[in-house]
Amino acid sequence: MLAREVHDRIGSGLALALRRLDMLETTAAGSDPEAAARLQQVRAAVVDVLCATRQVTSALRDSPPAVAPFSIEDALRGFVQAMEISEPRVDLRVDGVDGLLPAAVGDAVFLAVREAMRNAVAHARARHVAVHITWDARELHASVADDGDGFDPAAVGERGSTNGLLGMRERIQAVGGVTTVTSAPRRGTRITLWVPVNERNSRHV
Repeated sequence: MLAREVHDRIGSGLALALRRLDMLETTAAGSDPEAAARLQQVRAAVVDVLCATRQVTSALRDSPPAVAPFSIEDALRGFVQAMEISEPRVDLRVDGVDGLLPAAVGDAVFLAVREAMRNAVAHARARHVAVHITWDARELHASVADDGDGFDPAAVGERGSTNGLLGMRERIQAVGGVTTVTSAPRRGTRITLWVPVNERNSRHV
């Protein structure tokens, strides 16, 4: 009941607002670049709230038992499903056994990858996002690549707006890992993560 109310009253309204913003962006793009940029910022905010709303709806409909093991793949696929956005197309591939992954590493990687995916949807205007995560008993590698607008990472850092990149770096650094961002205007963006998998965290997923 509650999930249906959230979906019908909030999710549907946000989806409608997003479609109208898309039309306004198309109209403003050729006539008023400043207005188009402001509309894109509003669109990004609406997408963020829409994604969060759909995640809540999904959780209310099918809440897993509290003792269920955490799976990065299941969590990310749930995020993609909750977004209910036809574009960009998201291809997700996960190769690894969850039992080998310390919980702190799993949590950090999930949050970082989810943020990268959210940015690709909200900011990049991408048509395709490819996500690949693989790990063994020694190390984890992850990449999130899109074919969107791209940006100059140095210029974005100077403006103080990193679209969550700083948060990603801090999360991955906290578990001994490294984050690399490769992007350029009109060349898309690739975010790669490397994290050592070791025994410093005794709690596993």
